[in-house]
Amino acid sequence: MGDMIYLVMGYAVFWVVAFAFIYSLVSRQQTLQQEVEMLEKLARHDEVKGEK
Repeated sequence: MGDMIYLVMGYAVFWVVAFAFIYSLVSRQQTLQQEVEMLEKLARHDEVKGEK
């Protein structure tokens, strides 16, 4: 029965680390998406500015 505690704790640590990693990936993805949108906006602005 004592070994079961280590198994449960191991699973708990694994899931906490997995969710933290997934959260980190989602956060990075959102940051990159915002940067891409900003660059697209700047590119459109430069195209309009170049047409004048």
